[in-house]
Amino acid sequence: MSVKVEIGFTASGASAPFFTLGDDTLGVLGGTQGLLGGGEILVDVTAFLRSFQVSRGKSRDLDRHQAGQATVSFKNDERVFDPTFEAGQFFGQIEPRRQIRITVDDIVQFEGTIDDWNINYDQGGNSVSVAQAFDGFANLANIQLESFTPSEELSGARVNAALDNIQWPEEKRAIDDGNATLESQSIDAVDILGYLQTIADSEPGEVFIDKNGNVKFVERNAGFEADRPLFADDGTGIPYTLVSVIFGTELLFNNVTTSNSSLSANSVNSTSVNLYGERDLNRTTFLSDLTQLENLAEFLSQRFADPEFRFEVLEIDLSNLDATEREEMIGLELGDVVEVKFTPSGIPPAIERFGRVISISQNFQPTQEVMQIGLQSTQGALFVLGDAEFGKLGGESGLGF
Repeated sequence: MSVKVEIGFTASGASAPFFTLGDDTLGVLGGTQGLLGGGEILVDVTAFLRSFQVSRGKSRDLDRHQAGQATVSFKNDERVFDPTFEAGQFFGQIEPRRQIRITVDDIVQFEGTIDDWNINYDQGGNSVSVAQAFDGFANLANIQLESFTPSEELSGARVNAALDNIQWPEEKRAIDDGNATLESQSIDAVDILGYLQTIADSEPGEVFIDKNGNVKFVERNAGFEADRPLFADDGTGIPYTLVSVIFGTELLFNNVTTSNSSLSANSVNSTSVNLYGERDLNRTTFLSDLTQLENLAEFLSQRFADPEFRFEVLEIDLSNLDATEREEMIGLELGDVVEVKFTPSGIPPAIERFGRVISISQNFQPTQEVMQIGLQSTQGALFVLGDAEFGKLGGESGLGF
């Protein structure tokens, strides 16, 4: 396992000096005396790492993504991470609102901002300093859009327009074009996080902070075109140690109403109503016309018309994987599609299902490297032209809109 943890420090605190333009020593490019950076640079503190846990995503398909969070524990026996210890190596740097980045096997797993430092001591002199961090969703939750009136445009363009409004850096975005056309609408002092999530509901797609700290908008039907990792309990794929299966009605909806600022549409799946009783779902959108509202309502009333069978959680011990399998796991991102093969009690035939990754949790300790991935069902996903599984006419995939 190759893990690196970095924290954003500034030139005014310990661990400086940093690169200083014009200085005979600190201003030498390629030199060793001054670290190159701006107001805050990332400093490697891995030597003090004890463990870390990262959690990102959501619990169910129709939920909205929450702020990702990381808990990072550091050795503090010598008060290195004690903000009151003036002789400490990082004195003046151990404070909230510092950037933090966690990298595993040269692939970034989390980038966010430290919200709290919690320091624990025991009578034996052992001390642990714990940094609690959140990704950019926590920042977006506290920002309001300034009044503006965007033109009618695709959903991806609307995401970019909203981010432009708050001057979110372009280099910290990963935005799909989108397929839905959104209405022109006067916006006045609304919180940007809720606004972005309504854009995603309109697509329908996903918006979240990716592992690199980018605002990521995923259009509908994305993720199916990539290679799909196979998780299997029979030696034919990535092995897992725990599987949780759900088969229930928590995501059963058969009377769906969609709306924009002035119009609404309704779709009722009468077969589902007769079998399971009426279950209502209301979806507020920014869609620009009645046809799109009708298409979305019909899609949702078909997609969620039946009880859902899905593999909810898989747990994977990374220490048991070969190099290729480990690389696939470390590279997983929210929105990716995977395949799962499970043989209950070892009695064939195996249950085989596809799932879309909606949550990723990582627990790295000195003695273990464990990841859990949460999945949503792809049953009723949109038709993908040319795909061997999702492009079958008459299969489980519905025709797109």
